[in-house]
Amino acid sequence: MDLTKALDKRKRRLATAIAVLVGFFVICLVIDPQRYIASVYNGIVLFATSVAPALFPFFFFTRILTSVGTAQILGDALKKPIAKLYNCPSVGGYVFFMSAISGYPVGSRLLSDLYSAGIIDRRQAKAISAFTSTSGPLFVVGTVGTVMFGSASFGYLLLAIHFASAVINGFIYRIKKDDAKEYAELLRTPPDFDDLLGKSMTSALMSLFVVGGYIAIFSMIADVLTDFGIVDALSAPLSSLYSAVGWDPEMAHGTVLGLIEITRGCQSLSQCGAQIKTVLPVAAGLLSFGGLSVSLQSLTFLGNCKIRPLYYLATKTTQAAISFALAFAVSCFL
Repeated sequence: MDLTKALDKRKRRLATAIAVLVGFFVICLVIDPQRYIASVYNGIVLFATSVAPALFPFFFFTRILTSVGTAQILGDALKKPIAKLYNCPSVGGYVFFMSAISGYPVGSRLLSDLYSAGIIDRRQAKAISAFTSTSGPLFVVGTVGTVMFGSASFGYLLLAIHFASAVINGFIYRIKKDDAKEYAELLRTPPDFDDLLGKSMTSALMSLFVVGGYIAIFSMIADVLTDFGIVDALSAPLSSLYSAVGWDPEMAHGTVLGLIEITRGCQSLSQCGAQIKTVLPVAAGLLSFGGLSVSLQSLTFLGNCKIRPLYYLATKTTQAAISFALAFAVSCFL
């Protein structure tokens, strides 16, 4: 009984904290609607012009591939390494491949589809999620490397470190061999072609709107936190730490922004004027963590697999740490 009361108190406190936080952002909208509606508008423009065209075809086609059983077939190509490294079903290779070429949050979306189809269970979904939550070449090389830093080579280096960290990270969360059973009987089940295109289109659009909504809201949140000096306050201790180790303290602002929204964080890092060898570890770590915006996008889908937020954040934190360490080692030779 005491435990029940304690849990109820925790829930009430959490609800109160959420209400206060949301109320703060609503008040900001009321006080300066022009400023923060523009923030949301900028987020929507970013989504519509850059994110949606890249993600929509992947959402649509991967849903079709999953529905017709292609996931298992393509996964067989990586069956041995996936089984050896992670003790996971072969579909883990399919999820990794599609996430690697398309980026956040496609890997999480595919895990949700596979779990709903009964192809993987919760433990397998958790293990697979640890190495299939990645950004893609379009963003890392095209946007971050070429557009922001003016160097495709820098983008490819970031991408290689990013994928390597995901592969290593999955090993930390591997499951027992006994848990890695295959669902071979599903391969013999005829796929359901009834309204396949319509269902795939609806699913793709719904998933796309979820991503767009998070990008728009977090564009406003980032501006609110910047305007109220919260980003600067959080950056101050980090700036001192960077100075102590001989790094450019200006990177602290971009680091904090990146923890909130990865695109703005990388953009800020590219504009601070720091040397590439010092930016590389920070940018690599931020890309692997993904920021709160990407985390919430991914958790929207992973919640269907009953993966808890703390577990997901733990996997992203370890992946970010691995990326940082790998990038730091590489930067010593630049």
